[in-house]
Amino acid sequence: MSMKNVTILLMVLATLSGANAMLVNNGGFDVDAADWNASGGGGAWAPGHVTTGGNPGGHLTMQADNNTWSVWYQVGTESLAEWGIPTETTITVSADIIDLGTLGNNTIAGVKIEAWNGAMIAEFAVEYAVTTAWVPYSFDYTIPAGADSVKMVLTNVNYNGLGQATFGWDNVAITIPGGTPALMPVPMVGGTLPVVTDTLSWVNPDPNNPSDILTADVFILEADELLTYDPNLGPDILDPGVVQVGDNIMTESLDLSDEGYALEVGKYYYWAVHVTDPESGVIEGFDWHFLATGDAPPADVSAGADQYVWLESGTKQFTLTGTYNDDGKSPVTEEWVDLSNPLEQAPGTTVTINNPGNAITTVDVDGDGWFLFGFTVTDEVGSGYDEVNVGVYVSPCEAAKADPGDIQASYPDGHGDIDGDCDTDLADFALLAGSWIDCMSTKLDCTP
Repeated sequence: MSMKNVTILLMVLATLSGANAMLVNNGGFDVDAADWNASGGGGAWAPGHVTTGGNPGGHLTMQADNNTWSVWYQVGTESLAEWGIPTETTITVSADIIDLGTLGNNTIAGVKIEAWNGAMIAEFAVEYAVTTAWVPYSFDYTIPAGADSVKMVLTNVNYNGLGQATFGWDNVAITIPGGTPALMPVPMVGGTLPVVTDTLSWVNPDPNNPSDILTADVFILEADELLTYDPNLGPDILDPGVVQVGDNIMTESLDLSDEGYALEVGKYYYWAVHVTDPESGVIEGFDWHFLATGDAPPADVSAGADQYVWLESGTKQFTLTGTYNDDGKSPVTEEWVDLSNPLEQAPGTTVTINNPGNAITTVDVDGDGWFLFGFTVTDEVGSGYDEVNVGVYVSPCEAAKADPGDIQASYPDGHGDIDGDCDTDLADFALLAGSWIDCMSTKLDCTP
């Protein structure tokens, strides 16, 4: 790739309002290397770039040497399904750019948008002759059919060979001409929603006037199968079967059951959020869709029965066994945590849960005492929880005495175990013989 072969497609100086803008990197301009990936011939991070947005307080800075170029890709493409932006939508790509190098050294800085579907399927690059002042630049781009994500690219090209070129970027953003609508639908486009959850959510754009409050109207349509067309979901003319489930909502979520609307397992649902800005009016939303599923949270979660165990050579390993029932319609995670109170254990006792992410796991302790463990099972719908107590004693006899289902159940009066060592033998008989026919108290009708 040679940036010298990139045609200067457009030079636009645009004054953009920050209202209704969506910054890349999922809502915040972060110039950490974790969010942007450098590549190219001779390019490098320039010293001094900082990780907070808002020039001059923070911006991304990169540099290129004589006749070299450098490119900074956003790491990870932005999913159109997660954004809720359909293909063939025209977006505005914008960035603030400044020449920070020696006067005359710099020639061209640029911004590029790439469309991806496993691999790059299209790209559009624009280069700018920037100045020594921060200026917003922008261009429009129509996302091609077949794309499932887009990627931002910043380019730094030094054509004139006059030395090191240094540029700064800030507020890299994607907006929708005419007003960015509600985005980031949950569930995402083409996703699933358990009927027991039945809560829709989204992210409103910023109001044009920061002090204004946006409201939203939500419309929904049930379908037996995926539609081959985009239904009309308002805000004015509606297709048959469309229902308005939200009116002037001031939040960014809607519980369908609270609105008297019930989802049916196996049905597809198309929905749209139309936002009203007091200053600019109604911003029509995109059509989104999801499949209603019968997923249910884990049930019958059990951490098992309380345990009564004992130390062996100063340590003990015991097993925690968690059980539950789940319908398997979404991934499940299992987790054990130690909730024990150290004051109820021998001083300095350590507790190690060997595989806390497994329903069945072993635990190692090196002291006696009372231990408490919590077991949580979670899927995409919800979670279940239970606790179990484990008593660790210095001997099997002490453990047996503490267990209400052990000696007390079989020998409620102790029977012949006079010395309390959990068995009946000659030692108990000797104690009995030694006190044979003794009168135990003067209060009794016997001879002491």
